[in-house]
This record gives sequence, C-alpha cells and structure tokens, in this order.
Amino acid sequence: MTELTIKVDDSLALRFKEIAAKKFRGNDSLAFEHALKSLLSDDERDLVRLEQIVHQIQDEIKKTGGVTGKEIDAYIAAYRLRKNKAAEI
Repeated sequence: MTELTIKVDDSLALRFKEIAAKKFRGNDSLAFEHALKSLLSDDERDLVRLEQIVHQIQDEIKKTGGVTGKEIDAYIAAYRLRKNKAAEI
C-alpha cells in the first residue's frame, strides 16, 4: 500500500472530511479510494454508487430491527403488483 499526501484548498478538505464522516464512517482512505474509482470509469462509478446505496439501506434496516424473509417476500409481491398496475396504465 502506498501512502499519499495531497494539498488542497481548506474548504475542499473540509468538504471531503464531511463526506468521509457521513458516507464512510470517517474512513478517509476508503473515501479517497471511492473518489478515485469514480474517476476511473463510468461503470465503476455506478458500482460504487450502488454499493453506497446498499450500505445506506442496510444501515436503515438494522436501525429498525431488521426484516424477516416473509416481510421481504411481501414487499416484493407488493412491488410487483404496483409495477404491473403501472404498466397497465
């Protein structure tokens, strides 16, 4: 692993720290890695964003006490029903 030091404007550094704290639990290295990956390709950027969304959803589910398999099945069935009704319109 390589250690990297960069110099940026103070306001940019502060914004980076805020994002790292909010989205990466304060892990600056992980935040920088994701930022760099997002610059490498559109496909990777989409995957990084998807990963972030999945983690956010998982955190929200954990906060509410989790979801059972039966609840997931019910959510999927309700979603499919709404989607089919919307397609009919």
